[in-house]
Amino acid sequence: MLRIMLCGAHDTERYREDFIHVANGFDAEVWHYLSGDILHVNHAQASWETNSRDTVQHAHVCVFVIVEAYGEITWRTELREALAIGKPTLVFCLDRTYQVYKTLTREAAGILDPDKQKLVDILSEVESERRLTIIPFSYGGFKDRFKSQLSRLTELALRQMEERNKRAAVVRLFNEGTRLSRSELLVGAEIAVDEFENKIARKQAIRVLAAHRAADEEIIIALMSSMEQGVQRLAIELLPQLYAPRPADPDFFAHCISVANRAADVGVARRLIPALVGIDLPAAVRAMATLELVESGARRRLAETLETYEQRITDPEVVDGVCSLLTRCLTSEAELDWKNRCRAFYERLTSGRPGDRGHSSHNGDGQPQCPDDGNRAAD
Repeated sequence: MLRIMLCGAHDTERYREDFIHVANGFDAEVWHYLSGDILHVNHAQASWETNSRDTVQHAHVCVFVIVEAYGEITWRTELREALAIGKPTLVFCLDRTYQVYKTLTREAAGILDPDKQKLVDILSEVESERRLTIIPFSYGGFKDRFKSQLSRLTELALRQMEERNKRAAVVRLFNEGTRLSRSELLVGAEIAVDEFENKIARKQAIRVLAAHRAADEEIIIALMSSMEQGVQRLAIELLPQLYAPRPADPDFFAHCISVANRAADVGVARRLIPALVGIDLPAAVRAMATLELVESGARRRLAETLETYEQRITDPEVVDGVCSLLTRCLTSEAELDWKNRCRAFYERLTSGRPGDRGHSSHNGDGQPQCPDDGNRAAD
């Protein structure tokens, strides 16, 4: 059974019957603290906050109603719990109270009434900070407003169910190896870029998009920027199949390089190098001039990849670009020993201290002597 929780101060009692009437029309169970219809366990450490939090967790919908009074538990416990766990939430406010709030927020002088100040604070938090939509209602119009909003919420839930069913049907087709229609490929693209979708389904969708060459540049960029490491890596590996235009767009290649330069995962650059070269060798050589090569594995992958294309490197401009890249692969300037940097840092910190002038901070080799250097044998 659908469980709807009415949240608000003691003055919500005047609308409780209207609330129950509408909820019963949806065959829903009503939870409200004034009638004792909340989850609770009586014991020595029991608290209203804990009971309210548990009730929010088990309700399907939380409806917050502001009449005139301020309820501490309602806004400091129930609302925050509902938002934290993603509970579907409706916020109603008596239109007269809402107008008072708007007027008070425009006043330059401070609000002297502490109750009004609390009301202004919570409405400001709900509307301005949390960006929730407040639904005003008149004295005699709460029932109709609540019924309308609950119907919209139900409609939204049914649409989400429809979307899940549609995606599930398309995922089944992934495993059958059949050729998908244009509309089914569009659903596959939605699955692939959805960060909240199942990872396995997303990877299946990426392979299907690659096989059908059905991914546009916007989708590819989204996949390469995915927060899911496995999705990002697979998209880069399949980039030659996902990205169809030939010759390649220099701006697209530049964006790919920027993704690799920002990535904390060293596997991104390693996978991107052969992918870009496989798409368009001259464009890849030009784009990789800005690729950061601080990681030895990326330099090795770049050198090995370019070597496999040696017979195709004939254009003088491309030859010059490849030679420049190989020169960067041979340097080790970016791999200075971290202990050398540590000793230099230590030297900078201690060289200017008055008490350090009378003793040496270097070892016998002339290197800065860090405090832990004498313990190396114990490491």
